[in-house]
Amino acid sequence: MRRILQMFCLGLLFSGLCQAEVSISKSAGGWEIGNGHIRMVLARTAKEVRLSSLRREGGAEWAVPNTPVFSAPDKDGGTYQFLDDAIANASKGGKQLTLRFQSDKGGVLSLILTAHPEGAVIEVVTRLENKGKQTLLLHPQMDPLFLTLKNPAGGLKVYSSVQSQHGFQPDGDLSTPREFQDWLVLEDAATSESALIGGELGMGMLAWKADVRKSAAGTIVTAGNTLIKPRKSGPEPVFEVAPGEKVESPLSFFALAKGDTDNAGNEAFRYLKRYIFPTPMADAPWLTYCIWLTERNSEAPILRELQLAERLGFDVFYHDATWFEGASVVPGMNDWSKGLGSYQENKEKFPHGIKYLSDEVRAKGMKFGIWVDPSNVDEARVISGEIPDEWLVKIDGKSIGVVHPSLTRTKEICMGDPKVVEWLKKQLGDIIEKWNLQWIKWDPSATESYECNRTDHGHGRSNGAYAAYQGRLEITRYLMERFPNLVGFECDPSLHYSRTNPGPRNLLPGGYTNEFITGPMVSPYVWGSLATAGKGDARASYLTEGWYSASALDYYIRKNLLHGFSFGNINGMWSQLLSAAPAGYLEALQRNIHYFKQYRELLYEDVYHPQIATGWSSVQYLKPDSSEGVIYVFRDKSPQADATLRLKALDPTARYQVTSLNDRPGRERIFTGESLMKGLSVHLPEQWLAEGDGIFNDEYAHQRDYGSDVLLLHRLP
Repeated sequence: MRRILQMFCLGLLFSGLCQAEVSISKSAGGWEIGNGHIRMVLARTAKEVRLSSLRREGGAEWAVPNTPVFSAPDKDGGTYQFLDDAIANASKGGKQLTLRFQSDKGGVLSLILTAHPEGAVIEVVTRLENKGKQTLLLHPQMDPLFLTLKNPAGGLKVYSSVQSQHGFQPDGDLSTPREFQDWLVLEDAATSESALIGGELGMGMLAWKADVRKSAAGTIVTAGNTLIKPRKSGPEPVFEVAPGEKVESPLSFFALAKGDTDNAGNEAFRYLKRYIFPTPMADAPWLTYCIWLTERNSEAPILRELQLAERLGFDVFYHDATWFEGASVVPGMNDWSKGLGSYQENKEKFPHGIKYLSDEVRAKGMKFGIWVDPSNVDEARVISGEIPDEWLVKIDGKSIGVVHPSLTRTKEICMGDPKVVEWLKKQLGDIIEKWNLQWIKWDPSATESYECNRTDHGHGRSNGAYAAYQGRLEITRYLMERFPNLVGFECDPSLHYSRTNPGPRNLLPGGYTNEFITGPMVSPYVWGSLATAGKGDARASYLTEGWYSASALDYYIRKNLLHGFSFGNINGMWSQLLSAAPAGYLEALQRNIHYFKQYRELLYEDVYHPQIATGWSSVQYLKPDSSEGVIYVFRDKSPQADATLRLKALDPTARYQVTSLNDRPGRERIFTGESLMKGLSVHLPEQWLAEGDGIFNDEYAHQRDYGSDVLLLHRLP
């Protein structure tokens, strides 16, 4: 009977109906945290807490025993001694261990460790409360994550993000101390295990950073969020905590996995999806069209463009800047900042009002949204007294803002000021409600610096950016609680509140690419094209010729459809609208949107990077049960037209139907999982798609050096 119950629970666990339980046990010697996937042991003495063990369940030891679990945050070197502990329940079935340490300078540091039922992941947060009588100045970086890892005989391989490449890529070695601005993976080849170090990205207001250095004792990893140094020369910002105040770091975490960087990324991503990220909306990721014009009666041409957006198959049609009262009506001048700071509609541009535009968009079956830049305003609104001077960001007594040839001058307001936070909550909440907005693009385009150092906003001279970060979190939390179905494109993402780009977009699934596919960049030649700069250069995802085949257009569009994706006319010009693109380009876009909607939900699943020939690249999305997937394959100007694609994580005994989107219906192929993992032969580009009916000539012969395919994978019964 016990065996039957065990098998039954294992089946439920696999289906997600029965979860493991988190256990945090305390003994005279310390604490143990475990959930059946990861185990962490901490030892205590009268004054200290030290790390004893860190490992996956059944895996190798990662920790160097008897090493510290945090680094003192004080700039003046306060000494911290163990004070007390607490064990509490956390959200979604998690448990939390809080260890508190008292400083001789008056600081009380809380190290908060959280585990949830699923995933070999532990979250780490630190909180510093000032119980003393003097202001505490902390380091500019709060490092909740502090680990000393073993140095294996073969060393740890390091991987992180590399420009224009998808997934974790080899990133040098650890022979010298390293600083990483993005998440990273450390791989122990000897044990075939990997550790991912990640955390909150900081919404563009704080930076995320990890420092890794090798020592005789082990590999020391510290990670967390840091205050961004001012663009201009000046003193380094620090966290400043007045008596009775506190500061809390954003979330950092580490994940352990059996396997390579893909396995570590998937372990972390599954965890984040279950416990951190907002739930994706239906049919996500959405395809969005972002449009704006600087002229009177913009309503009429925008409604005409709406017809095209419906025909092409967009999910969201939203208005970028200049929708507000006082906005520029000078055609094609890119002055998006004139009038900024008003949350009233511009009746010169929208005679029937924005609610009318919203209703028209919804009638076409699309969602409607608005661009906002909440922390910036037109300088004229300050001069008039509409925006109080006391709200402005000031650095050493001087207000800041954008001065640009094409723009009206702006001023920044401080989101670290509670009065500004309350005003923005009301303004944003009101327009979302009265115009029935489902999408908000939060775009801090006019921001110069968040480092306000005036002291009448409730923050100190050196931590204005942290106060602004907390203010933005409060605004975002308020909006998502009031409007649970609100979605937005955050140009600077957050783990807890972004539904579009919650994590580093090149490292994990679910990100967004903000694209501006615009008129001056498109050529009139048949089959459609996109011309940028550098004729004959097809590296990365740029099209550079005057004439392009279906294969070349698919290559470009598919490069951008690895994630969700947003088109727009970047300078607010008629000539940049999608309707100005050649018919061939629009056909290619419509074709790829049609196919994208058949597989897009898979872009939130596990992600792998299959082995393929040099000069090619591939990204594989796969459900955790390996039943369904989508694989992008790109020949990136390789001299080889043929390659072998070795898929990952399939069921070797299962049969899979493979559908190529380069083929016509009815040409599906059947393979076993084992044969697909051994290798699938791929030839790119497909000759007819690249050359048409014999019209290809030598001037464009290099287009045959790159191509793409999208393969749909379905396990057969």
